[in-house]
Amino acid sequence: MCISCNTESTSLNYTNEKVPVSIAKNFTMTYTDSMLTKSFVSGKIHYDFTNDILNYSEFFENVELVIYDENKTSTIRSEYAIVYNSFRFMEFNNNVKITTTDGEVLTTDKLYYDTENEWLFTENDFEYIDNTNKIVANRLDSNRDFTDLVTGSLTGSINITEE
Repeated sequence: MCISCNTESTSLNYTNEKVPVSIAKNFTMTYTDSMLTKSFVSGKIHYDFTNDILNYSEFFENVELVIYDENKTSTIRSEYAIVYNSFRFMEFNNNVKITTTDGEVLTTDKLYYDTENEWLFTENDFEYIDNTNKIVANRLDSNRDFTDLVTGSLTGSINITEE
């Protein structure tokens, strides 16, 4: 029998640094439902943290989300985005711009998107322009089609039709 002892102190260094499951560069992801393409997301860098308790993904540089439906296509662009998969929720930051095939344009610095309910909101200043309106305000709460839009203090021109 042989017994050995080490009298030197040993320290363990543990860092709580998160390590992604995967890293992708210059990527495009396609999301489908019932064999129909629903959306594309692309960008320069993608970190997949689906191994984390929050189950999220981060997207960097030239992030683009293209959403298709029967009536129109919407494109959201930003420099950074994070997707919380479990909550079906996205956050876009830095130079956020939404454009639609109907000619609508929305710009802001931060935008949240509830993907399940297709709902957009921000507490930041934004500008929305369509064929007849130009809205500049400090808060947005809207469906993705901009047909049910609530704002904070606003300036700009809004056309209202009486029925």
